[in-house]
Amino acid sequence: MESKYKLILQDIDAVIARDPATRNRTEAVLLSSGLHAILIYRLSHYLWKRNFRLTSRIISQIGRFLTGVEIHPGARIGKGFFIDHGMGVVIGETAEIGNNVTLYHDVTLGGTTVFDKNGKVTQITKKDGLSSDVVLRMVSETVYGGMFIVTSNGLCYMSKDGKVKSLDKFPYSNNYDIVCNKNGICWVLGSAGIYEAKIKELIKNVRSDYLLINSKHGLRASLVANSWPCRESGALYLCCDTGVVKVNMSDGSKGDDSYRMIMNYVEIDGEKVAIDRIDTLKMSADSRQITFAPEILNYSVKDPYISVKLEGHDTKRRTCLLSEFNKITYTDLKTGRYVFKISILDGYDGNVIESGSYIIDKENEMYQYWWFRFYICIIAGLVLIWLTWFITRTCMQRTMLKQKLELEYAKKQIKMSNETILSIARTVDAKDSNTSQHSYRVSEYSVAIAKRLGFSDEKCENLRKMALLHDIGKIGIPDAILNKPAKLTDEEYKIMKTHVTLGADILKDFTLIDNVNIGALYHHEKYDGTGYCYGLKGEDIPIEARIIGIADAFDAMTANRVYRKQLDIDYVTNELKRCSGTQFDPKLVKIMLSLMDEGIIDVESLYARSKGETEE
Repeated sequence: MESKYKLILQDIDAVIARDPATRNRTEAVLLSSGLHAILIYRLSHYLWKRNFRLTSRIISQIGRFLTGVEIHPGARIGKGFFIDHGMGVVIGETAEIGNNVTLYHDVTLGGTTVFDKNGKVTQITKKDGLSSDVVLRMVSETVYGGMFIVTSNGLCYMSKDGKVKSLDKFPYSNNYDIVCNKNGICWVLGSAGIYEAKIKELIKNVRSDYLLINSKHGLRASLVANSWPCRESGALYLCCDTGVVKVNMSDGSKGDDSYRMIMNYVEIDGEKVAIDRIDTLKMSADSRQITFAPEILNYSVKDPYISVKLEGHDTKRRTCLLSEFNKITYTDLKTGRYVFKISILDGYDGNVIESGSYIIDKENEMYQYWWFRFYICIIAGLVLIWLTWFITRTCMQRTMLKQKLELEYAKKQIKMSNETILSIARTVDAKDSNTSQHSYRVSEYSVAIAKRLGFSDEKCENLRKMALLHDIGKIGIPDAILNKPAKLTDEEYKIMKTHVTLGADILKDFTLIDNVNIGALYHHEKYDGTGYCYGLKGEDIPIEARIIGIADAFDAMTANRVYRKQLDIDYVTNELKRCSGTQFDPKLVKIMLSLMDEGIIDVESLYARSKGETEE
């Protein structure tokens, strides 16, 4: 079953590879009638081999009705089979098609049928000497009275007595047609080009060095399969992918020496510009590239030489074979007149068969005009005047600027002093007797945690100031609530919570400390989002506020309050662990516990120091 699936995939991929209009497997399956015919054949052939002959023939007829392709279920078709425009294709029961074969419309396969003098019908197949049952052409030759047979796998020859032999010594097998003349010369047309051979040597089926007419001999195109060449007046007209090619059949070694050279346009900076041999082509000064793309039509089997020269730029001409010739591009041409000359030669240094010349004038650069130079002189004079004025003005303003900077610095110092005095005054007005000591201890705890986190000295100092001012908003809380020894009522607690916004409002204009209001505004936010006053959660809480928050809670638990005495250190430790991930950042909890174990945070000694600081 797997092999059948692979076979079908190969048929689909053959459509994609050989049909330029099909881009993917979906398009192939939905839109290719040739593929539909092959898939129907695969099914009918499967049934045929299992002796379901009637059913397979019915399926085959349905496929013929739907696709226009008639394939007998008894035919043998290899993998990668592709039918291009399959209308009119008939594949008989005796047909045998190999792998990766392409078939075009209006073709009938299934061997060769011969009628004798008595009208008796004889079918000739591979058993009788054909190289393949897929017969593309049958061409008579007048020298020996026999017939050449072109199959999908090579050439065959049938003599007058009906005997068939395969010409397997011929060097190429993918051939389309064969043409013979009265002089015993024939031309085998195939995907490689045109092979010229003597009929006598070809029939003998011996190895020979046949002349191959391809791109090296002037055939700059590929022959089209399933086409018909036309013979007229000793010339052979071939159907190619670039149009019609004419070959002289009187002597294949000689060409028609018929050439035509055309150049309708040039490309300037990638844009096509029409050109005429008589007129002069104008090129703007800012153009950077010009490309000459002459079309040279070759109706011979020769490969002539092409000579080009751009007078005014090239010191000598360039010569190459037509088969090697391509577009000629020149870049960054200077201002001036150029003449592009192109010639077709009968040899490298031979005579000129046909030639053409084209005049190109590149306009002057702007700077080459007198008026532009005059304009530049005026601009330079104006710039010199302005520069003199600017230097003079700068020198005159230097002293004034210095005085201005000194004045602004004095104002800034005054402002800083005022802000400091204002903050101190507001803090002094706070009526909580424990605030200063509490804030000092919170700042020490916060700095210790920050150092463990890797904060710089500058950030640690900034955090210290934030922590000292984090409860500054309590100055706006009534004494009765702030110092109440009993549990606060809901309304009193609501008022107490406003100290964070009051503190932030007090500090909003305090510019001496970066983001100083963060500590005041967010130090009561909890890690799980249940804190106040904004309900921030996790990493959304600024790190400074998270640090101050755990330091504040730690000091609250280890300090004496009006409503209770300080808690036992073991209880505090357990409380920190319990609230890790809910109230506090788990990372900060670990750091706090580590600092306690290491003795860096010592509540008793810090109490003594904070008392001394307060007294001072």
